[in-house]
Amino acid sequence: MRTLRIITLFLTGLIGATSSAQKFELPFPYPNDSQSVFESFQKTSQYVPMPDGTQIAVDFFLPAQGPDQATFPVLFLYTPYQRAQLDRKTGKISDLSSKGWARWMLTKGYALICADMRGTGASTGWLMDFMPQLWSDGKEVVDWIAAQTWCDGNVGMMGGSYLGWSQTATASQLPRALKCIVPAVIPLEGFTGEVYPGGIYLDGFMKSWSHYMYYSVRNMYLPGMHVTSAPAVDEDGDGELSDEIPLDLNGDGSFLDEPSPPTYSDGNPRQHIYFQATREHHEKNYDYTEWTRALYFYDGKSPLGFTVSELGPTAHIHGIIDSKIPVYHIGAWFDGFTRGSFELFATMQNSNPSKLIVGPGYHDVAAGPFWQLFGYSRSQAKKIFEIEHLRFFDLYLKGIDNGIDREPPILIYVMNGKGWRFEKEWPPKRHTIQKLFLGKQATLNAKSKDAGHDRYRADYTHRSMYGSNGGNRWLGIAGNEPDSLPSRNQADARALCYQTQPLERDMEVTGHPVVTLWLTSTADYGDIFVYLSDVDPAGKSVLVTEGQLRAGFAGLYDNDQMIETHAGIDVLPDLPWHGFKKQQYTDKIFANGNLVTLTIDFHPTSWVFKKGHQLRLSIACSDFPTFRLHPKLCPANDPDDPQNIVPEISVHYGGSRQSCIELPVIP
Repeated sequence: MRTLRIITLFLTGLIGATSSAQKFELPFPYPNDSQSVFESFQKTSQYVPMPDGTQIAVDFFLPAQGPDQATFPVLFLYTPYQRAQLDRKTGKISDLSSKGWARWMLTKGYALICADMRGTGASTGWLMDFMPQLWSDGKEVVDWIAAQTWCDGNVGMMGGSYLGWSQTATASQLPRALKCIVPAVIPLEGFTGEVYPGGIYLDGFMKSWSHYMYYSVRNMYLPGMHVTSAPAVDEDGDGELSDEIPLDLNGDGSFLDEPSPPTYSDGNPRQHIYFQATREHHEKNYDYTEWTRALYFYDGKSPLGFTVSELGPTAHIHGIIDSKIPVYHIGAWFDGFTRGSFELFATMQNSNPSKLIVGPGYHDVAAGPFWQLFGYSRSQAKKIFEIEHLRFFDLYLKGIDNGIDREPPILIYVMNGKGWRFEKEWPPKRHTIQKLFLGKQATLNAKSKDAGHDRYRADYTHRSMYGSNGGNRWLGIAGNEPDSLPSRNQADARALCYQTQPLERDMEVTGHPVVTLWLTSTADYGDIFVYLSDVDPAGKSVLVTEGQLRAGFAGLYDNDQMIETHAGIDVLPDLPWHGFKKQQYTDKIFANGNLVTLTIDFHPTSWVFKKGHQLRLSIACSDFPTFRLHPKLCPANDPDDPQNIVPEISVHYGGSRQSCIELPVIP
């Protein structure tokens, strides 16, 4: 225990040092990082039965070649994205053991298990994404794990995005053996968090994701690839899984259009378990994009009658609060779900042992150009999150007193100069709100000046896509983060921009910036997109954060209404919430010259604007093709369609019309 005492003393000293905002580096030096106890592992694939007869395909991996140890704590990943993939040409299987972090955790004495959700991979059953049946399935798998002779009764969950949601879903069902979860990059609620940010359909991501899922759940070979989901049962007992996939005789990537019964490369008879799971069950899946495309409102219904708020983490919060389960939230400043990471943490901080870490990544928290800008390689960035997982699991699954629970609960990377810093609460109470007012000659000023307005003709070709691959925070959810810094220079030529004078001193903005705009428009409808950028003395701009809102949702409501499934939960922090229900939408909001006030919160950020730099606020009416163009203005969703209605908006400022941006500034 001496090494653990040393690390605890080190962290105690470090925490004290950071109270004066001194910079430190991650990962923390942690003795268990370098101590490999087991040298190899054993893998088993099988089915786990559910009460309704559905069979869930699982792979589990047990540490081997180490101490004489019969039981292990277990890390559980619950996925719709194929627990393992098989290469048709080589017969090679890529599973958890193909990932460096997984092999590393096995050496530390953790067993691993990965399960295909029903309707996906090699599992049977059908799927409507996020349906409550998946929640109870997760609990059933945890209960099954706990009953195995190799489990010591302690289960943790991990993973990001859909695998983050599957953790909150499972934890809400209160499985006894589930002792902690580490959900990464998920929203608090699914409507504005994932499908309709600001009430505007996220077309680019949804198309990309739906395309992948169409092929994936049907166990088709992805275009240009030779991989598909790995079977779970070696039916002919020859020790090979590659020959359990039916032949694709016509070479179109699918075995589903071949004659039944299917044929196999070795000609051996089978029960056709994998084939039937795919044809008889997965073909019944609901296409998420198909039904969400026509939702439009927060209270719109899914095919099974649930609203999005009844399917997302909002429906899980009360169960997680009741469970008191420890939660380590993982976010990234340039993820599409950054707001959700902070909301989930802040809403449950007082009820559950809670931690939050946010770095300068995208949806892949260790990816993106900002890590490199701030001096980290990808491997160094990944190591930070691997160590944090290990420290958290060591405490709550192994009972190792390593001090992680005595640190301040929030760990953020203050970008552009200050590095990693602990915070006690979010947003930091010591911040002050500094207003910058829009003014004449495209300026942002500390004081409101003469009244006026600026006109901007909508440019539907405006897009926030960056780098040679055209990535951004939203497309990054599908793995397409920019391959270079997101410069706004070209995009701002198609937007209306306001800018400060060069700063006389550094300014740290940490929290949730909010912009208020007073607008009129020549069209009845409109969407507004806003961007906050850092402009260096040479004029190069880099995007810091952004937001968007459909104007018809101008009204503001109590953000506690986000959680409708369980009244009485205080959703924190208190951010602008526009309801987004059908009855809360104002049709033709700009009609007859109506002056509309829009309040839009940006994604949270922590950024230091350097002395001599300028802040730039950019305003646009579209972000195509990431977002669908307004259907009342551009029915064909084509920016060049001559039938489009192209509005001219006017931004009003000064006098009684105080268009401004509010910045949470750390003194």
